[in-house]
Amino acid sequence: MTPSPWFKPALTRSLKAGYGRADFFADLAAGLLVGVVALPLSMGLAIASGVSPEQGLYTAIIGGVIVSLLGGSRVQVAGPAGAFVGICAAAVITHGYIGLALATLMAGVMLLAFGALRLGKYIGYIPYPVVIGFTTGIALIISSTQLDSALGIADPKPAIPDFLGRIAHLFHHDDPMKAGCIAVSAGTLALIIGLRKISLKIPGALIAVLIGTTIVSLLGIPDSSIPTIGSKFKEISANFRLTDWSSALAERSAWLSKTWEVLPLAFGIGLLVGIESLLCAVVADGMTGDRHDSDTELTAQGLANIASACFMGLPVTGVIARTSTNARAGAKTPVAGLIHAITVLAILLILAPLVKLIPLASLAGVLLSVCWYMAELPLWPRLFRSGGSDMILLVLACLITVFVDLIWAVGLGVLVAFIFLLIRKSSHPEKEEPETIDVVEGDAEVRLALSGHLHFGRAAEPRAIEARLKAGTLHLTLDFNHALFIDCSYAQALRELATLARKQGVTVRAVGLQGRSAADFARFGLREVITI
Repeated sequence: MTPSPWFKPALTRSLKAGYGRADFFADLAAGLLVGVVALPLSMGLAIASGVSPEQGLYTAIIGGVIVSLLGGSRVQVAGPAGAFVGICAAAVITHGYIGLALATLMAGVMLLAFGALRLGKYIGYIPYPVVIGFTTGIALIISSTQLDSALGIADPKPAIPDFLGRIAHLFHHDDPMKAGCIAVSAGTLALIIGLRKISLKIPGALIAVLIGTTIVSLLGIPDSSIPTIGSKFKEISANFRLTDWSSALAERSAWLSKTWEVLPLAFGIGLLVGIESLLCAVVADGMTGDRHDSDTELTAQGLANIASACFMGLPVTGVIARTSTNARAGAKTPVAGLIHAITVLAILLILAPLVKLIPLASLAGVLLSVCWYMAELPLWPRLFRSGGSDMILLVLACLITVFVDLIWAVGLGVLVAFIFLLIRKSSHPEKEEPETIDVVEGDAEVRLALSGHLHFGRAAEPRAIEARLKAGTLHLTLDFNHALFIDCSYAQALRELATLARKQGVTVRAVGLQGRSAADFARFGLREVITI
């Protein structure tokens, strides 16, 4: 039997399935919307990362083109992401942009290796509380980089790389806060949140930035009162520039030394790109009913990061906010991602001189709104109510992300999760059941028999079942007769499966709940989406 190819771009699959006029117009509308949404976010993330705003736009364009052409998800949109702000800002302070670019290049090579070795499925083994914990931690880090601009306080010289140092600067600075900056940032934040409540299809960030820029310009407010991009960056270049490697390549010994120095940073970027992009692809799958190819996605992300490093860009990854907007706007294929990149490029070429007029406080408001939604605060009470190991993992991942490092947060989070899993398994040695999932398909019913410990290492199982819910399926039955316990990650996968099934008109019910599995079912709130 010939093995299936490991590189299967979603664009090729989409075109082979048939691509018509209606599909193109759906992709065109979605791509244009995501392009205008990406514009202020990309510039804001670049500034927060310690580089010039156009470098964020370069990243959005390069990532949008390469990942859309070669990626494994139909509607995923790639570009600069909030998850990288902390790691990029610290890298620029410590190693300069060349050090960050070199690390991004090396991370791209690592991602190519991850894809070729088919390691994509293993990234899905990160426990759900760890994911929420480090996401909240990243939101706190980004917020700490934006409070100076939001309050009108001058950036510290030299830049401060750590969270506590940035917070301390807010209370021990010599600059008075500027009322104009506070009004602009607060107004931007409020407008984005308000427009989001009206419709997710409204590009609130762009509208808020345009309004803020127009008001500041018409009133003739000087940069000394409300600083603009032009006051911080004298030139906004619309021309793509190759990265100047001459300083790093001056001597072979210096090149090798620099490579070794940024190796941990490269591994961190590579791992974070893999986690973020595959999590984003899973979100996209849940919204579209499609199934991404994780190894193809990692390969495309690797190529995109290599290209971004060579053209003065930042790390590239799939971005959940833009991908969700793309899916909600009705995108059908990766063509929407290509149109998004072309839109950003057109705006950069035509409006680059006007970018200087944007107040830094407006971009701070945009990023603070990103942090608000990124922090996943509504999920914290549910995870706290579940108690035990999930609460510990959540808090541990968040604190380590903020005060130590994201990679340590993920690594220790997975290690601690495995320890808790072994403890739970050892508490039921006499009732050990094989860890299996049996699927029985009838004319109108799909029945799943879940056996053993339902833990984070098996959380991909329910997602694999979604493809079995074909047209004509009326009932999905989950049989817990031989299940010993359910952890938070598996419960979240069941929640996603049940939500998708109900959207397709399939009734979902659980049978055989008893003992610990029944208690877990209740404490994770699965009764909200699954009938007993």
